[in-house]
Amino acid sequence: MADKFPEIDSAATNGDFEGDFLSREKELVGDEFKTDQDHDFLKDEEEDDEINEFKEQFPEVDEAEPVVNQEIDDDDDEFEGFESSKNNINNSSHNHQYSSNGDLDLSESQAIKEWKERRDLEIGEREKKNKAKKEEILEEAKRTIDDFYENYNLKKDNHSKDILTEEDKFVEKRDNFLKRGTLWDRVNELVTEVGEVSVSDADGSHRDKTRFKELLNKLKNKDNVPGAGGYQD
Repeated sequence: MADKFPEIDSAATNGDFEGDFLSREKELVGDEFKTDQDHDFLKDEEEDDEINEFKEQFPEVDEAEPVVNQEIDDDDDEFEGFESSKNNINNSSHNHQYSSNGDLDLSESQAIKEWKERRDLEIGEREKKNKAKKEEILEEAKRTIDDFYENYNLKKDNHSKDILTEEDKFVEKRDNFLKRGTLWDRVNELVTEVGEVSVSDADGSHRDKTRFKELLNKLKNKDNVPGAGGYQD
């Protein structure tokens, strides 16, 4: 019985069921019920199978267009879904970044505010120190100028006093000198005080002044010699 009725393959498709059924019937009954139309029927079945297989492999253009359009629609849907997901991600990232930046801006604003306060305090302290130092420098300069003029005036007064003192001494010495002896006595005194003076003539030769000194010595202590009384108005 197993040979006559083999098990039906569960993996067979509906398209092959009729062909398999006719083949099994042919194996069972043989050529007993064979007719002339069987060959044509089987041939038509085989041709139908070949046509269907060809159509599946090479579909018509009109029939293929919906498939292509469907694929394009699927691609568009997939692209739109990708763009939507991308926009959602970007929006989420932007919102997160905005929130983070907002917090950061607040933090920076607080830090900048504190920095400005510290800067203002430092500038104020520095200005106070600079002002105090400037006043100190001005006071020192004023004292220096006052000391300079005070010392200058003091030195000027002292110098004037010294000059007047020297002048008084010179005048007193001169008057005392003119009161002593005769003119020739004073001349001999000056010659002795000055000492030997070397005087060259125009030709470069030196004259002997011994006789001139002897003559002055002879005129000394004599009131009756010419010019002994000096210059008189």
